[in-house]
Amino acid sequence: MSRYSSLIFLFWVLGFGLSNDTIVTIDPASQLALFGASNINKFQCDCTDQFPRSTLKFNKGKTGTSATFSNAILKIRSAALDCGNKFMNKDMFKTLHGDEYPEIRIELLQVKQLNETKPGEWSNQIVEAALTIAGYRKTIDLNVRALQNDEDNFRFVSDKNILMTDFGLIPPKALMGTIKVNDLIRIHMDMIVDVEQGM
Repeated sequence: MSRYSSLIFLFWVLGFGLSNDTIVTIDPASQLALFGASNINKFQCDCTDQFPRSTLKFNKGKTGTSATFSNAILKIRSAALDCGNKFMNKDMFKTLHGDEYPEIRIELLQVKQLNETKPGEWSNQIVEAALTIAGYRKTIDLNVRALQNDEDNFRFVSDKNILMTDFGLIPPKALMGTIKVNDLIRIHMDMIVDVEQGM
């Protein structure tokens, strides 16, 4: 798996008391994928994009139970989704209107209900984000499990079900309509992150 930018995922380190300028790098062992199914089989599309390390900025709420962000955006190229074969890749790119909208955007807005936690313990957090696909922007909530492996290494796991039709997308068909992809898609994130304090 390629390195991922953490503009969207490293906000969970707030619960571990990091500063408001944090430089983050996603480990190659991380996974960002789309899971779906048709009337005959299941499929998985992995993100193969590479992203540089990034600086995440945030403002913590007065009570310490929330935080807001600016310019925390993860961009995923539609052409970088690998679904296992060139025909499926082509269908997915076409379904996402990749020629007109080459990127899927995930913008971090707010973290809510931050919990106190210790290294080696999982915490549960709710993340508000804006998901933009094919020009359609929707605000979503992500249920996130966060784990601090050591002082500078974290793991974040989240799954989110979406409907393609909610973003104006028509689920693809093949072989004159005999193969039909289901409307429901699951976005899976299992991110391993290294962090360092900004200047």
